[in-house]
Amino acid sequence: MIEELNELEKNGTSGKINNRITIALDDKTYELLKELKEESNGSQSELIRNAIKFYHKFKKVLGSSKNGVATRVNTYLELLSHGEHIILDVDHYLSFLKFIENSPDKEQFSVINKSIGKAHAEEFSQGLEISTVQKVVERLEACNFFKIVQDSSNRYTLLLGSDIQKNFIKTFLEEVLNGMGFKVQIKEGFSKLKIILNNYSY
Repeated sequence: MIEELNELEKNGTSGKINNRITIALDDKTYELLKELKEESNGSQSELIRNAIKFYHKFKKVLGSSKNGVATRVNTYLELLSHGEHIILDVDHYLSFLKFIENSPDKEQFSVINKSIGKAHAEEFSQGLEISTVQKVVERLEACNFFKIVQDSSNRYTLLLGSDIQKNFIKTFLEEVLNGMGFKVQIKEGFSKLKIILNNYSY
């Protein structure tokens, strides 16, 4: 469908507008344009101008599939927009874990950690429809808990930033994965964890 961009308003722009183009839109894109126009009460030309500026600013993210960059950004938006997650400096995070590790009440924290893991298992499998171990660890990798190395189709190595994270993450992951019905082993290494699916062993 051909849509002539013949509005020459200066809304949202700087300088004189003197360049006109004709673009071709498929039906789905045209419906999206109409929806955006109704929501913004702006003109088609203004929407197209803003869309071009937005794409230019974020093209490295929007146009990249390498390492799942666009998916990672969408995950960040989802995690932060609902107010259920916060951005925490890594040094703060590690200091909390160090304090807990040396606390006489650390077993109570482990109980709480397990209950949170069970709640995440339910959220992942029902609310977010996360259906594989890979999707679980990719979701948590986006939170910067670890970096994933996929050793094979049934084995993952999780590289931790510090060895002090090991017990916290292992306990949490065991509750999440077991709560979702996955049969896995989680083995410890130095500043890393190995996840083995389907009871395979080394």
